[in-house]
Amino acid sequence: MSEEFMKCQLGFLGNTEGSAYLSQGKSTVCVSVVGPFEPKASKCMYDRATVDVTFRRKTGSITVDDKMLEGIMQSTCEKALVVEQYPRTTIVVTVQEMQDRGNLLSTCLNASCMGLMNSGIAMHHLYAAVSCAVTENEEIILNPDESQINSSVAYFTLVFGNYETRCLLTSHTTGKFSQKTYMDCMDKCYTASKEVFNFYENVIKKSSIFY
Repeated sequence: MSEEFMKCQLGFLGNTEGSAYLSQGKSTVCVSVVGPFEPKASKCMYDRATVDVTFRRKTGSITVDDKMLEGIMQSTCEKALVVEQYPRTTIVVTVQEMQDRGNLLSTCLNASCMGLMNSGIAMHHLYAAVSCAVTENEEIILNPDESQINSSVAYFTLVFGNYETRCLLTSHTTGKFSQKTYMDCMDKCYTASKEVFNFYENVIKKSSIFY
C-alpha cells in the first residue's frame, strides 16, 4: 500500500480530542473523537468508560447494513481502548462517509484507529483493517475496487491488532468460501496489514514535526 493509495490528515477538526481524514483508494471518511467526558447517568458505568460509535452516510438514511458496520466498528474500538482507565465517562467516535467506492468498512476502521491515536486516549494496541475479494478462479485480490467486489464470490474484511504476532480482532465475511480460502485470505491480509501499521507510523512521524 503506497502513500498514493492511503492518505491521511490528522487533527483537522476543532473542538475534538482527535480527528482523522483518511482516503483509502477511492473511498474517503472523516472521524472525530470526543471525550472522555461525564455522560448521562443512564450511560454511566462505574468501572470503565462507555464507547459510543456513530456512522453517518454522506446522503440518505442509515440502513440495516450500516448499523452492522457501526457495530463492528464499536466492538473493535472497545477492544483497542483501555476503557478501565476512564471510569464513569463516555468516549464518542463519529465516522462520516465522504465517498464510498469500495472497501468502506476497512477505510472506516483504519480512520477510526488514526482518530483515536490523534486523541491521545490510552489504547491497548493499534489495529489495521484490510479487505480482499475472491474471484471464481480462487484468485485473491487485495483492496479490490467496486467492480471487483461486485463480481467476486466472497469478500473479506479482516482486522489485526498486532503486526508482530498476528492477533485477529475482527472478521467480516460475505459469500461462499472454503476453510483453505479463508486461511489464504488471512495470510495475505495479515501481510498487507503490516503496511497499514507502517503507514500509521509514517503519518505520526510527519505530524509530530509540526508540534
